[in-house]
Amino acid sequence: MRRQVPGHGSGFNEESTTAMTMTRAMRRASQRNGERLQALPWNDLVDVTEFSRQRHAELHPGVVQRHRPDGVWMNNHYTVQVFDGLEVLGRPATKLMIRRNDSGPIHSWYDFQRIKNALYGDEATAIEVYPPESKLTDVANMYWLWVLTE
Repeated sequence: MRRQVPGHGSGFNEESTTAMTMTRAMRRASQRNGERLQALPWNDLVDVTEFSRQRHAELHPGVVQRHRPDGVWMNNHYTVQVFDGLEVLGRPATKLMIRRNDSGPIHSWYDFQRIKNALYGDEATAIEVYPPESKLTDVANMYWLWVLTE
């Protein structure tokens, strides 16, 4: 059980060009803001699920997310998307997608442990998987943890 913490269309046409340009500009602004926030001390993860869903609807009107996260948590360093109701190694599990807000690469065991503890408690077990090359999907600086939920 998750601990409570306080706290697309396809194709190219003339109409979509403006939206794409705005999206790129917003992405660059977001990255600059993420870089600024990254320099600040760590703050608590906050549930931003509803805000995230509203923001997606504003940026992508009429587009339904195929793999919508069950929850979205954020602090000044990281955004964590939560996907419940999965299975790993024959056990119930939740998948966490973790990315830095400035989109930079990470691999801080301490930060991943801190995120896992904040959302699922100190005694929860999480696994990071390194798949065979044939199943590798590596399109961004996103990292995945599988939290065993039972």
